[in-house]
Amino acid sequence: MIILGIDPGLAHTGWGIIETRGSVYRTRAYGCVETKAAEPLDQRLGRIFDGVSEAIELYHPTQLAIEKIFFGENTRSAIATAHARGVAIVACAQNGLEVGEYTPMQIKQAVVGTGSADKYQVIYMVRNILALDHDPRPDHCADALAAAICHANLVRTRNVARRVAGDQVLQQELAQREWDAHEARQATAAATAAHVTRETRDRSAMLAARKSRRSKA
Repeated sequence: MIILGIDPGLAHTGWGIIETRGSVYRTRAYGCVETKAAEPLDQRLGRIFDGVSEAIELYHPTQLAIEKIFFGENTRSAIATAHARGVAIVACAQNGLEVGEYTPMQIKQAVVGTGSADKYQVIYMVRNILALDHDPRPDHCADALAAAICHANLVRTRNVARRVAGDQVLQQELAQREWDAHEARQATAAATAAHVTRETRDRSAMLAARKSRRSKA
C-alpha cells in the first residue's frame, strides 16, 4: 500500500509518501510546497494543487492521510490552512485517493505513543519507523510522514480486526455445520430405529395371525 501524507499550510504544505509491506514501512519520497505571502491567494493555492498533483503522478499513492485543522486562537491562520487543505484534498480526490483525516493528537499517539509528544519526539520516531539515516526536513515533511504512518497503522489494525472477525464467523459456520450434521445423523438413526420397530411389529402381527388361523383349522 502506498500512502500520501499531507501536513497542510498556506506557506508550507509538507507531503510525504510511504510504502507499506505488512508491518514494514519505508519512505518513497517527501517534500514541501512553499508559497510566499506577497503572492495572490489564487496563485499560492494553485501552486499547492500542482505540487500535490505532481507527487501523486510520480508515486501513484492510493491512500491519503491529512491532518485536521485545529481551530485555536489564531482564526486567520486556521482559515489560511483550511484553504491549503481544501486544494490538497481536491487534488487527491481527482486522482481517486481514499481519504483519512486525523487530528494532531491522533497522529502523535500513533507515532510516538502519546498525544502530548513534541515535534522532536515525532521527528525521532518517524526517522526510526521509516529506517531513515537522517531527520526529514523541514518539519512539515516529518509531520506529513507521521500522518501517513498513522493511517498505515489504522488500516493495518482494521485489517487484522477484519481477519479475526472473519475467522470467528468461519468457526461459527463450521460449528453450525457440525451440529447440523449431528442432528441429521440423529434423525436418521431415529427413523431407522422406528422403521425396524415397525417391521418387527408387523412381522409379529403376521405370525400371530397365521398361528391363529392354523389353530382354528
